[in-house]
Amino acid sequence: MATKTLLPSTRVSVRPWRSPFDNLFDAFFNDSRLPAAAGNGSTWAPRVDVTERDTTYAISAELPGLEERDVEVTVADGVLTLKGEKNAVEEEKRENYYRQERVYGRFERSFRLPDEVEADKVEAHFKNGVLTVGLPKSEVAQSVVHKVEIKAG
Repeated sequence: MATKTLLPSTRVSVRPWRSPFDNLFDAFFNDSRLPAAAGNGSTWAPRVDVTERDTTYAISAELPGLEERDVEVTVADGVLTLKGEKNAVEEEKRENYYRQERVYGRFERSFRLPDEVEADKVEAHFKNGVLTVGLPKSEVAQSVVHKVEIKAG
């Protein structure tokens, strides 16, 4: 039987020296302000919505402050991967002070695709900071309907 899931794939903690209890709290509170184990940037995971319709699945990711060129979408070996990097500089100069702040970080989210998704027909659209990935189902998957008999008692 084929596996059907759009749940994020499991990842190893980026801070293996911390206790599993600490990692549980980090996952629950989604503290993306913590630095990554490697590199100078921070990592964060964008929030996503996954929906299923008769003919497609759709994954929508909120990516505020990013543009289409900052995001990469790939499908390989039945896994959809969303990658990107944010690098913004805010600068303010006045007569008696100068302020510069940098916001940066990388993200990567992966999803194991159900077998019925046609990987060669996946489409991605980016508008107003929201990435939407359409995952069309095969025609065979769309037409399969199983009637389940209800038994009394």
